[in-house]
Amino acid sequence: MNPSPDITWKITPAPAALIREEFRTRYDHPQMPEKFEASGGKLFWNDAQRLHVLAMLLEAVGLKRALALCPPETVRAALADSAPPS
Repeated sequence: MNPSPDITWKITPAPAALIREEFRTRYDHPQMPEKFEASGGKLFWNDAQRLHVLAMLLEAVGLKRALALCPPETVRAALADSAPPS
């Protein structure tokens, strides 16, 4: 489910500290949209772009803060339905 397999994402419970080159690699990536656009009720043009931006945001805020936006039972249900990571 990695939208940009050429990037090793640093998604952890706490916000990640990226060096300048890591940030530029993510920001200048072809999957990074040039601007925020909505079409058909969704941001950006495709899931690959959406996941790339989401991964950058998760690195920036950390999983702990991101998961705090979701009710705990929703997180548990999503994890119970998912296949083990490969």
